[in-house]
Amino acid sequence: MVKGTNIACIWLSLSANYAAMGRSSRRVAYLALLCMRVAPLSPLLLASPAAAESRQGQEREARKACLAGDYAKGVAILSALFVDTKNPTYIFNQGRCFEQNRRYEDAIARFDEYLQTGSMNLTPDDKSAAEQHMAHSKEMLDRERATSPAPVVARPTPAVATTDAPAAESSPPEVVRTESRPTSTATGSGLRIAGIVTASAGVALVAAGVVFSLEANSLLTDMYNKVDGYSSGKASDAKLCKTLGWVGYGAGAALIATGAILYGVGLKAKGDSSAAVALLPAVGANQVGAILSGAF
Repeated sequence: MVKGTNIACIWLSLSANYAAMGRSSRRVAYLALLCMRVAPLSPLLLASPAAAESRQGQEREARKACLAGDYAKGVAILSALFVDTKNPTYIFNQGRCFEQNRRYEDAIARFDEYLQTGSMNLTPDDKSAAEQHMAHSKEMLDRERATSPAPVVARPTPAVATTDAPAAESSPPEVVRTESRPTSTATGSGLRIAGIVTASAGVALVAAGVVFSLEANSLLTDMYNKVDGYSSGKASDAKLCKTLGWVGYGAGAALIATGAILYGVGLKAKGDSSAAVALLPAVGANQVGAILSGAF
């Protein structure tokens, strides 16, 4: 194509010389200069569609890599495109690639670089989009840091000197009886009071479980019935409320049952003066415990 253009220009120059025979030589020089300038431009005009197609292919590869989780490859392709074109949009796309792959700290740095690099040419909508994505990345980064456990520093264990002494044979625990008074009186009033208090606490926990369950159901109803009702915060709150509701039911039922048992023992002790309950310590080789003793 370049050779054909040069031939056309030479023909144009000869034709002009022939047609301008007898005119000023400046006209012929102007036409020759025009041909010299047009001929070198033809390779650039022919190469621009191929370059554009190559960039589109690179952009497609970068998009596929980011969506597939290979953010390193996607960001590398976008870096090469920015170096070739100086278009800050590729820096913004790097931030989106990091954000999609939960690399929020790197995403914040890319969005900030985008705002700094293209500050003179960005539209208000472009700046607003970058600032929104940067704020979202900061929020998610703060959540991850808040939920991540603190690092545990291992401390060296002091050396303990060991001997070759034979291991002591385990012996059955010996019950040490003390002359402590029974924990309940003959009338059983203390047991009845303890039963009432324990059962009341159980009722309170069951009521709290009902409240948490109602709150969880309310959040779930809002998320499923409203168009924009779903959010990660509401889903987390609903799950927490549901869990607390079941905890309240279980703990409350246990306390109510314990209170009923204590109250029943107190009533029996009221009718039988010999009823008594005592807590006795039990000590043995490598064993420590307690024995609940009583007569009803």
